Amino acid sequence: MALLPYALRPKVIIRRKAIWSGLLGPSTFWKVVAVWVLGKDTIKRAVGKNPEALGTFSVATDNFVNVINAKPLTKKQQKQLGITKATIAAAAEAAVRQKRPDAGSDLKM
Repeated sequence: MALLPYALRPKVIIRRKAIWSGLLGPSTFWKVVAVWVLGKDTIKRAVGKNPEALGTFSVATDNFVNVINAKPLTKKQQKQLGITKATIAAAAEAAVRQKRPDAGSDLKM
């Protein structure tokens, strides 16, 4: 099944109509739709869970490993599993030390 061209997709049509008839026009209904369509992503970005950097480790002269929690757990899930930032950082540091045992003071948190 072929995809619709971008300009004919329902999401794009609704967004375009909301901007032209609502924000740039007189329609109250389309203003509400515009706030919902355009504000949904902004609110999700501001309030939602975001990846959190746990540390950057130097493994070679110009090589670094960034440890990032890609899908953060909720506080309830962390509490149930007994997970803290310190345990995650310690596990990451242990993994780096296992790969490179001579890594002494160049591991920075």
